[in-house]
Amino acid sequence: MIPEILRRISNLARFGTIAETKSANGKALARVKVGERVTDFLPVMSFSSSFRRHWIPIRPGEQALVVSPFGEADSGIVVRGIFNHGQKEPSGADDTTEIIEWEDGTRIAIDTIAKTIKVDASGSVSVVAAGPVYITCTNATIAADTVTIDAAVTDITGDLSVGGGIMDARGDLTNFSTTDGAERA
Repeated sequence: MIPEILRRISNLARFGTIAETKSANGKALARVKVGERVTDFLPVMSFSSSFRRHWIPIRPGEQALVVSPFGEADSGIVVRGIFNHGQKEPSGADDTTEIIEWEDGTRIAIDTIAKTIKVDASGSVSVVAAGPVYITCTNATIAADTVTIDAAVTDITGDLSVGGGIMDARGDLTNFSTTDGAERA
């Protein structure tokens, strides 16, 4: 009886490494290598509720904790995302900055003391909304080689100041000349 109790106690919480995953068909399952033993497929703890789901791919090699409430190593859950020697915290991590960093270098950092959000994307960024998108700020700067607006600009309530020429389909508006000989009002 005592050996069985000791075995169950030693299996309550064990550190290991993800050995294999099964994510097809909505199953967030993984086998974990704990010591010399590999567990059965166990559910992986994720962020999920009735109003929000957050999927983070599970990969072999991640350090994890297998929690087995009744001491049965093959009936627990996998808690993942443990920082370790091979997977350190992202640079800039501190007590007030939340950072999400992906393997391609894309990074989002939110600093609650500085009141800043910084997005560094290694590729393109697309925002798609079913309704209007509102941007409210004191100042905005767009630094780009080309900006394309694929819609009508219907209302500018403030002044418009440009550092270069202004052209439309009929010609140069800066010097009020046209390519088709039409007159400007």
